[in-house]
Amino acid sequence: MSSFEDGVHAILAAFPQNTTYLIAVSGGADSMALLASLYSKDSNGLNVLHVDHGLRGQESKDDAEFVCTFCEERKIPCTVVSIPEGEVLAYSKSHRAGIEAAARHFRRGALLDKARQLDTPENKTLILTAHTKDDTIELSLMRIFRGAGPAGLASMPIKKDRFVRPLLGVTRAEVIGYLKEKNIPWREDSTNTDDKFLRNKIRCQIIPFLDEMFKTSRRGAETQSEFSWKKGIVGMAETQSLVAEFLDAEVKNRIVWDQGVDGSLTTEEKSFFAQPQIIKEESIFQAINLLSSLRPQHLSASARGLKRYVVRQFCQGKTKACDLSIARITRKKGRIILASAIGRVTI
Repeated sequence: MSSFEDGVHAILAAFPQNTTYLIAVSGGADSMALLASLYSKDSNGLNVLHVDHGLRGQESKDDAEFVCTFCEERKIPCTVVSIPEGEVLAYSKSHRAGIEAAARHFRRGALLDKARQLDTPENKTLILTAHTKDDTIELSLMRIFRGAGPAGLASMPIKKDRFVRPLLGVTRAEVIGYLKEKNIPWREDSTNTDDKFLRNKIRCQIIPFLDEMFKTSRRGAETQSEFSWKKGIVGMAETQSLVAEFLDAEVKNRIVWDQGVDGSLTTEEKSFFAQPQIIKEESIFQAINLLSSLRPQHLSASARGLKRYVVRQFCQGKTKACDLSIARITRKKGRIILASAIGRVTI
């Protein structure tokens, strides 16, 4: 096996040999490299799921056909989930989420549904996604620009719940090199250069600018500095992971949210405002996540749209009520009430 394949298999060596894997394959370079590297050793236990989000017309259909053909030729079970055209856009508008967040909501749901179908009494199916080191840097920059807190700035974990990311230590350049070496085809998503998406602006404009700015000249040759800006971003994310872990435990110890019969969450106002600012802010984010988990059909896409500066104003006592994405928070009769803004929840 190549060193690329060795690295992928080393990550999965931590799991039982009879583990079933569901690989999210878009047809793009990263996911095709992940699929090919796993197939290089053994196709047993491999399953593929491709989601056609219904956003790019014939191009989306061609992506699905490409993935299916690749899998059929290698006898890898492949499932295609097609989202009806317009459904992702409708969800984006009704839940005040970006197109990418809405698409991710449907894709995550499809992956979890299929994984549960593949489960056995002995083992839960693991879902493999092809996030690379470049993705972690792009995501960190996106969240810096959006004013994220410690949890948002934290590193992507290699494993979280069912999801495993075996390529986190691999760069996109290494992915392309592997695909070319093995003569493995891939598809290019035409929207990857559309600069209406922040991620694409970061990938196509900001990162090349930073690479150029941090170049140093040594003995007549241009090289990246030993302490490149990318190492700095990765180091920041690792530090924020530690901060987020500490804050998560500290917040839970200091502020308790009670669940009401109507699905709302409440906590005692006086105790809440006696806490340090960061504890108050992080507590509201924890409560938003809890509220989202009670409404899985609205999970993540809306909650990610929550702006920290709005939370900060409430925690500073500047407002007595405000809208927080999928919820509304209010101070009333000595309690702080967080209630879903999208219908009611029965617990």
